Amino acid sequence: MKKVVITGVSTGIGYSTAKILCNSGYFVYGSVRNDKDGKKLSSEFGESFQSLIFDVTDPKAIIASAEKVQSDLKPGESIAGLVNNAGIALGGPVTLIDTEVFRKQFDVNFFGLIDVTKVYLPLLGASKESSEQGKIINISSISGRRSHPFMAPYTASKFALEAFSDSLRRELLIYGIDVILIEPGPIKTAIWDKVPDPEDNEFLGSDYEPSLERFYKLFIQMGKKGFDSDIIGNRVKSILQNPKPPIRHVITPNRLVNYTLPGILPTRIYDKLVGKGLGLLKK
Repeated sequence: MKKVVITGVSTGIGYSTAKILCNSGYFVYGSVRNDKDGKKLSSEFGESFQSLIFDVTDPKAIIASAEKVQSDLKPGESIAGLVNNAGIALGGPVTLIDTEVFRKQFDVNFFGLIDVTKVYLPLLGASKESSEQGKIINISSISGRRSHPFMAPYTASKFALEAFSDSLRRELLIYGIDVILIEPGPIKTAIWDKVPDPEDNEFLGSDYEPSLERFYKLFIQMGKKGFDSDIIGNRVKSILQNPKPPIRHVITPNRLVNYTLPGILPTRIYDKLVGKGLGLLKK
C-alpha cells in the first residue's frame, strides 16, 4: 500500500484529497492541529488513515511527525507523495495592514511549507542510494501567477511558492524526485467563510471602502460558483499515478477571465480594467 503525507486535512482541499486517496487504496498520513480533528478523521476514514498532529509553523512538531512516519516504513521504503496543502489567506490594502500580516502569511504558506518539505525529503527517497522516489505536490493558486488588489500577502506567498517549487524541482533532479504545482482558482472551501463582511470590516471609513465592498462581494460570489474540492483531490490522485505528469495544473472556473486574459493583456490595460471594475481609478 502506497503511503502519502498531506498537510491540512481537517477541511477543504486537504480533506477531500485524503478521502479520495484513502478510498483509492492509499494509506494517508494527514496533518491536523488538534487531537479532536484527528480522531474524527480516523473514525471516518478508518484503517487507511493516520493523523499527524502538528502546525506547519512548529519545526519540532514537524520533525516528530516525520519520525512517526519513518518508523512505519519498511527498510528501503519511501512515501509515494508529500502534498503541501496547509495554508491561510490574509489580505487588505497594503497601506492599511501591518507588516506582521505579511509575516504571518509567509510563516504558514511559505516558510512552514519549506520546513515540512525539507524534513520529509529523506522519506521521499532523496538519496542516491534510494530505489524509490516520491513526488512533492504543492497546492499553489492562480494567485501565484496573477496578482489582484487587496490580496498582496496571499498572492506574494503563492508567487514565492511558485519560484521555490521550480528551483527545488531542478535541484531534486539528482534524486529523481518530481515537484508538481496545482494552481486552483475558486474552490468551494471554508476559506470563503473567512472573507470579511462587506458591511462590517476594519477598513470601513477608509479611502478603499467602496472598492473593498465591491471586491468582497465579488469574491464571495466567485467562491459560491467555485469547483467542488474533490476536483483537486482527484487531480492529486492522477498526478501520483502518472510517471511524468505536467508540472503545472491550472484548475479554475471561467479560465478565460480568471487566468488567461490577465496573462495575455498588456499590464497597463489590465490594470485599468481592474481599476474601473473596482472603482480604483483616480478621478
